[in-house]
Amino acid sequence: MNSFSIYQPTRIFFGADQLQPFAEASAKLGKHAFIVTGGGTVEKLGYLKDVSDALAAAGVTLSFFSGIEPNPESATINRAAAQLREDGADFIVALGGGSVMDASKAIAALVHAKEEDIWPFVLGEERAFQLNGAIPIVAIATTAATASEITQYAVISNRTVKGKSVLAAEFLKPAVCWLNPLYTIGLSPVTTRDGAADIMSHVFENYLLGGNDSPIADRYTEGVLETVMTSLPTVIENPADVAARGELLWASNLALNSYQLAGRKEAEFVLHSMEHALSGHLPDLAHGRGLATLYPAYFRWLVEKGRAIERLALLGERLFGLAGTELEMAQGFIVAFEDWLKENDLYQSLGDLGFSAQDYPAIAEYTVKVYGDGKQINALGPITVPEIVAIFEATERQSTAQG
Repeated sequence: MNSFSIYQPTRIFFGADQLQPFAEASAKLGKHAFIVTGGGTVEKLGYLKDVSDALAAAGVTLSFFSGIEPNPESATINRAAAQLREDGADFIVALGGGSVMDASKAIAALVHAKEEDIWPFVLGEERAFQLNGAIPIVAIATTAATASEITQYAVISNRTVKGKSVLAAEFLKPAVCWLNPLYTIGLSPVTTRDGAADIMSHVFENYLLGGNDSPIADRYTEGVLETVMTSLPTVIENPADVAARGELLWASNLALNSYQLAGRKEAEFVLHSMEHALSGHLPDLAHGRGLATLYPAYFRWLVEKGRAIERLALLGERLFGLAGTELEMAQGFIVAFEDWLKENDLYQSLGDLGFSAQDYPAIAEYTVKVYGDGKQINALGPITVPEIVAIFEATERQSTAQG
């Protein structure tokens, strides 16, 4: 096992009965909360009233900002930061899915920096990594997907330049979060499926590329994957199954906290790099859907290049009970996992999602520019622009429009 250091400052409240202690803990961070929401769902379902009433009862003054879009826009973040300053709030409450939580982190950092535009500070731009703090953030996750309620990441889009990039800093980790499985019952089947694919990506990245130095991290990862693979069909069949919803919500959190990385070598998030470039080009694409589309083609590319074969084989053995040579089990895992994607309506090509082959070179170039060294990204060796294009093209065998 490799040496490691973990910083996990977020206090987590889990369960429907944890709203009052969550509100009381949040009230210790400031006197005036700026509540950030998305497209209106939390208002319609009564979640905003629940949270507002609890915070008010804890003595907190409230301001509100709604309208954070999926793949949150830098311009929206800029407007929200300006309103927060005008309202005089001193901490942020993010109430929504990953986009709302990511936007809230960016707002918090922008306000702290006393700047007006967040985009120059994202990875790949001229002022990247020059932010140095954020006002306090608390988060209430209403989707099982991103784990943004505990992470140091904020993913931001810019439709003007067709860009999608990240902020990453320890000070972006929320101080407090509340996970209430009941708040995920209203999710559509599509959003639930996309979220499950997102959860799995967070453990795939490190499991496949982080080496085999931490067997306990392997078992942790496999447990998260198995939980998602069994819980997703359950909640699709019975959306009100609170126990299964809770399993997915907690799996989401476990998939991207620091503990699943412990003892492993640091691995690049290759799937995320490619998908962020794709959904930067097509902003209405859900992150999880894009990731699910890349899985089979990326896994086959790894096998073709002789990379991570033993890791794919181990997944085949432990998740699907496969036996044989490493190569046979690796290939068998890809087929078995592909079948699971099909069974859960997560199987399609990039073409099915609205991309054309003419889009791929520019998207691949953006991938290596922002997430690599300008020529390649790394997955146990280089992935060049032509190879990224080849992975995108290879998804066409998955097209549901065929036949």
